[in-house]
Amino acid sequence: MVLPNSKDFKAKIPTENSGYDSRLENLKSSLRLAYKLVKKANKKSHLKNKRLYDRKAKLRSFQTGDIVYLYNPAQKHGKCFKFHKYWTGPFQITAELSDLNYGIISMNNKTRVVHVNRLKIAYNPETWKPKQKTGKFKNPN
Repeated sequence: MVLPNSKDFKAKIPTENSGYDSRLENLKSSLRLAYKLVKKANKKSHLKNKRLYDRKAKLRSFQTGDIVYLYNPAQKHGKCFKFHKYWTGPFQITAELSDLNYGIISMNNKTRVVHVNRLKIAYNPETWKPKQKTGKFKNPN
């Protein structure tokens, strides 16, 4: 058995012009054409996917102070979620950070930033009853 040595790993360049240049140029032009075709196909696919997504997408906007519900499909491992409610809340909109991101606060005064796709308006604003902060110590007077 013959093991490889460091001489076997070096690139072997032919000394005379034996047609390698034309073959190399042909390979380069074929690769350029392939990259161009792939780029065109990716662009076409992207535009088609965007058109299909935009067909069902809804433009939503909320005002500061609106009462909303939050979509939260996350499941904890090992629990049965057959009857799990995916919409939690209510929450109140505290800030519009951009057209797509909103700051919300829960009734326990916990804040978070969420995407507009995870929010829906609560049509009954009387559900918003935030908990009041209570101190641990009572006033002796």
